[in-house]
Amino acid sequence: MLKYYNELLYFAQKLVGDKEKAKDVIQETYTRVLHIQNGREINNERAYLYKIAKNVVINEALERQKLKTTEYEEYLHVSPIHEQPEEILIQEDQEKIFMNIVNDLPQRAKEAFVLYTVDGYSRKEIALMLDITSNAVEKLIKRATIKVEEELAKRGF
Repeated sequence: MLKYYNELLYFAQKLVGDKEKAKDVIQETYTRVLHIQNGREINNERAYLYKIAKNVVINEALERQKLKTTEYEEYLHVSPIHEQPEEILIQEDQEKIFMNIVNDLPQRAKEAFVLYTVDGYSRKEIALMLDITSNAVEKLIKRATIKVEEELAKRGF
């Protein structure tokens, strides 16, 4: 069977495009043939070796393809960044900082700011709830917004 080594090497090199890879293919081919043969007689050794070599190349190509597919599929199963534990903790910390800043606002400014930005009430509705003018609500919201932005900027947000 070794008399076919050089032509098998040439055949494998044409299939894989690299002499070193071709040598690996041929080594695997002979290993498989010896394992399969195990005392059995092979009628056409040359054809059998070619068939095994071709199968080795195909199997290796399929394995490489499987690895590429698996690698790609792993990215499909990664949770979005906003659901990752460290991002959740960062967001919770940011929310705590924001709430501390809002809680430090003067009472009326805090009420107007929360009603407007968090609860979504209009300035007119807030004016009715707090029993003040719309202009006063506008000033309270503006001052609160400026104060929150300044505090966030101090903390690097």
